[in-house]
Amino acid sequence: MEEKETKAKFKQNLILVIAGVALLAALMNFKTVAGVIGTVIGLFMPLIVGGVIAFILNVPMHFFEKQIDKVIRKKPVRLLEKLKSPISLIITVILFAVIINFIAGVIFPNLVESLTSIGAMIKNSYPAWLEKAASYGIDTSFISRQLAKIDFSSITENLKANSGKILFTAGQAASGVFSALTNLGFGLVFAVYILMSKKKLGIQAKKIAYAYLKKEAADEICDIASLSYKVFSSFLSGQCLEAVILGFMFFIALSIGKFPYAATIALIIGAMSLIPFVGAFIGMAFGILLISTEGLRRVIVFVIVFLVVQQIEGQIVYPRVVGGSVGLPAIWTLLAVVVGGKVSGIFGIILFIPLFSVLYALLRRSVYTRLKKKSVTVV
Repeated sequence: MEEKETKAKFKQNLILVIAGVALLAALMNFKTVAGVIGTVIGLFMPLIVGGVIAFILNVPMHFFEKQIDKVIRKKPVRLLEKLKSPISLIITVILFAVIINFIAGVIFPNLVESLTSIGAMIKNSYPAWLEKAASYGIDTSFISRQLAKIDFSSITENLKANSGKILFTAGQAASGVFSALTNLGFGLVFAVYILMSKKKLGIQAKKIAYAYLKKEAADEICDIASLSYKVFSSFLSGQCLEAVILGFMFFIALSIGKFPYAATIALIIGAMSLIPFVGAFIGMAFGILLISTEGLRRVIVFVIVFLVVQQIEGQIVYPRVVGGSVGLPAIWTLLAVVVGGKVSGIFGIILFIPLFSVLYALLRRSVYTRLKKKSVTVV
């Protein structure tokens, strides 16, 4: 018995030594290791993209599957049961395509029109603005000199002289775009395969976990995976519902106020609000851009309306729709937004809130389990 324990401890110590040496070697050759990891991630990027797309699409797809299940329970149809997943996936893809087409058809034309109007207004009005500023005793000679220095012929000559660099940069950009489109294309193929085989893939993953790990460890991994899926799916569905509600609130408020581009601004703010905390304010910036053609007073009124609606949404709608689904206290939600934004920008903000929620749930469960074992009650 003692001999077995000695061998087990020796193995554990040997594994720790090997792991320590491997970590030290990796730190000493950090650039090489990072390059290798980057290459491996690049090779599997289509699969990673496909997994992310599948995870997002699975939320509405699962909703449609549940609706079909309700129909089957009332009137069992074998063919409908077999085609449940393909039908749900097709409806989901069509829904996303309609939403993207609607956004592209409504937002971008109005933005282009507004930017054109603003450009024309600035071009026609800046001499009068300079005169007005001069009448108040403001020295505008510097601005006048800078505007006079703009020589389109010299700009053209510079463009010709640097045509090689421009073409090289354009080629790099085109290569990056082609690579991104390739990853997206193959990612969509992987996403369809994952969604059509999600039950089978889930069973295979469980078999691997229970085959190579102890039962307790495999149970823990499956439990964490289940908790993560529930939190992430609840967050996505809650965030989408909150975006729709906020968009309708702004559409009603802006329509009552007879603001221009009411539907477009409401759509932009709703879409941007998918980014927690900061998204709606990004939408406000687009709204200011669109409304600025009507003058400063309308912009000020729009900002006031935005702040009022935002307060109503933040105090009443968001805590009930998203806050409850995530189960993360406000201070930790704010921390998740800050950390996620620092790590990976907008994508990090969206990802880190449910990620922090999972970690918070696991930590809370661990704390209460340990307190219960120690028979300690903290008030």
